[in-house]
Amino acid sequence: MSIHKNPPSIPSVLFEGVQKRFGKGPIVLDNINASFPRGSFVSFIGPSGCGKSTFLKLIAGLIDPTEGKIEVEGMTPANAREDLFFVFQDANLLPWLRVRENVELPMKIRGESKKRMHEQAEKMTELVGLKDSLRKYPWQLSGGMKMRVSIARALSIKPHIMLLDEPFGALDEMTRDKLNEDLLKIREVDPFTAFFVTHSVSEAVFLSSHIVVLSSHPGRIAEIIEVPFDYPRSAEIRESQKYLEILAHTAHSLRSVKEEAA
Repeated sequence: MSIHKNPPSIPSVLFEGVQKRFGKGPIVLDNINASFPRGSFVSFIGPSGCGKSTFLKLIAGLIDPTEGKIEVEGMTPANAREDLFFVFQDANLLPWLRVRENVELPMKIRGESKKRMHEQAEKMTELVGLKDSLRKYPWQLSGGMKMRVSIARALSIKPHIMLLDEPFGALDEMTRDKLNEDLLKIREVDPFTAFFVTHSVSEAVFLSSHIVVLSSHPGRIAEIIEVPFDYPRSAEIRESQKYLEILAHTAHSLRSVKEEAA
């Protein structure tokens, strides 16, 4: 079992004294102080309503903090939007477009040439194992295949940061495990920093370099767990003693914050 090399120390995302509330409603996130280095794979877990998705929206600049400062690649989130891509639980493919056209859509919006779009669409669909499906429509694809298209679409613009909000949450466990493995293989070929929301402890441990456990009402960082495995990771890592120890520790931490919220 190998221990991972430390990623570069330059922060990809920095939170300083961040608080978020919507209007006059309750505080959703409170006193968030954290720094995540470039090359990290950061998973957020916690009880429902603890602010996991809000974390991603703050990084994306879709919403602003009520208090505090956020930096993304040394910029404000709004100025860093060209460097990131958001992948949601629903693949959000346009049903009237074929796979190729769905993958090309972000590039088309950015004004890329047709030659560039075609080349990238073929390269990215090959990367996610769907090169033979370029002419298919979304209704002809399984749930797992749709998520692969969504990831290929994101990768087509070579983002520095990927924000993934429970992208595999609706899939069966076997399909999800396979896509977890494929996602890490893709990331070895086309590196990016990842921020990933999940309710699955095993998914978080397998994928992540850092796991952020959030408490709720309001959402606060209860613990940041470092996962000391090198990348690339194989399926066999799930059978190791160290993996099971981290899994148990993470599950205990999550159970503790849920009990506090009860």
